[in-house]
Amino acid sequence: MLSGQSNAAYDRGNVFVVGTDGLMQAFHGDTGKPYWTTNLTGQYSFTSAPTASKGIVYTGGAGDGGTVYAVDEKTGALLWTQEVNNGDDSTPAVTAGGVYVAYPCWTYDFVPSSGAAVWTSDTGCDGGGGGTPVVADGKLYAPNGFGTYDGDVFDATTGKLVFSYVADNPPAIGATRGYFLQSGTLVGLKLADYSVAWSFAGDGHLTTSPILVNDVVFVGSSAGNLYGVDGTTGAQVWQVNVGAAIPSGAGWGAGLQLSGLSAGNGLLVVPAGNSLTAYQLSGK
Repeated sequence: MLSGQSNAAYDRGNVFVVGTDGLMQAFHGDTGKPYWTTNLTGQYSFTSAPTASKGIVYTGGAGDGGTVYAVDEKTGALLWTQEVNNGDDSTPAVTAGGVYVAYPCWTYDFVPSSGAAVWTSDTGCDGGGGGTPVVADGKLYAPNGFGTYDGDVFDATTGKLVFSYVADNPPAIGATRGYFLQSGTLVGLKLADYSVAWSFAGDGHLTTSPILVNDVVFVGSSAGNLYGVDGTTGAQVWQVNVGAAIPSGAGWGAGLQLSGLSAGNGLLVVPAGNSLTAYQLSGK
């Protein structure tokens, strides 16, 4: 039985849900039947969504310091925990080589299977809140500031600082461009030198994290407008109004529930108000 606010992740045919009370549950994806239930102990405030990857579910908790948890997808058994400096609002970013979380002035990288610390960045402050990092093409975009989603770009393997960025919420990263919402304007940056390639203001109320699908960047506004923008040129290629405000998603300090644009299996899925709308993506 689900209670309170929660978020879900999907992997290997099953759905994994964690709530603000630290109750993690697994459900069979095809039937919705309960699979297992695990109480995450040691903390009392759970505002980070789960991330499921390659047989393990990861999330974070706070209250007495902070803790990152790793749970076996098959059994619900706790595989490992790691202490962190905070624990709020940072949904883990996971690759084959790292589990990444970011809090005010702190960024962490752990080994997915064991939880062993790989590297840590501490820029010298402390405080509540956190943000969901993005990892792509060997770089980690970590919102490790305080009160904003601005952050640092690290080499994901070594933790070496590469660049600092400005953003309202998680960026979308392509092969040669990064797409950042900055003060309500979508900006395409050249990843070679992080210079501005183009900007797109839309209706002046852009609010969502952008997502990238086949070199088209999708971004939504609080006025209900959804845009498709050419990732190379910044030209608008598509627009629709979904009839209600589109939620901003995982910005800095955003806890459960989290929702935002997503795409997969040829569909673009958009939450707005009390509705969820799916659009069929064309082959182009």
